Amino acid sequence: MTNHEAFMRQAMELGETAGREGDLGIGCVIVRDGTVIGRGRNRMNTQRNPMVHAETDAIADALKALGTADLSAGAADLSAGAADLSGATLYTTMEPCPMCAGAMMNTGIRHWVMGGRLKAVGRVIGRYTAESFVAFVDADVEITTGVLAAECEALRNRYFRK
Repeated sequence: MTNHEAFMRQAMELGETAGREGDLGIGCVIVRDGTVIGRGRNRMNTQRNPMVHAETDAIADALKALGTADLSAGAADLSAGAADLSGATLYTTMEPCPMCAGAMMNTGIRHWVMGGRLKAVGRVIGRYTAESFVAFVDADVEITTGVLAAECEALRNRYFRK
C-alpha cells in the first residue's frame, strides 16, 4: 500500500462516519511532514450548514490544531499568513467543489490527492474540474487523481441509496 492509499483510507474512515451520521460519505485528511494535522468529513446535514464540506472541515481542524487561526467566530483570520497550511497535502475522497478548491488555495495547500471524481458519480458543475479551477486561477498546484477511486465513489453514493 502506498502512502497515498494509506492516507486516503483514513479519509475514507471519516467518510464512513459522515455516512453513518446522515451526511454524504466524504472524508478528508490534511498531512504535513508525514503527520495528519487535520481531519474532516461532510457535515452539511448534521450541522445544517451548506459550507461544512469534508475539505473545509479538515482545514478548520488543521488550523485549530496548529493554532494558526482563531475560528471561534466561524471564520479564519487570513491576514499575515495566519491561515497558512503551505507544505501540506490534502487527501479527499471526492474531487473538491469550487468552494473547497478556493479554500484550499487560500490556505496554501498545493498538493491535492483525490479519490473519486464528481463526474463519475453524476455530479456535474458545468465544465468544472479541479484541474479547470487550477488553470482558471493560474495556480501552481499538483493534483494526484484516482487513489482508491472506485471505493471512494461507492462510499459517496451510499448516501443516495438509503
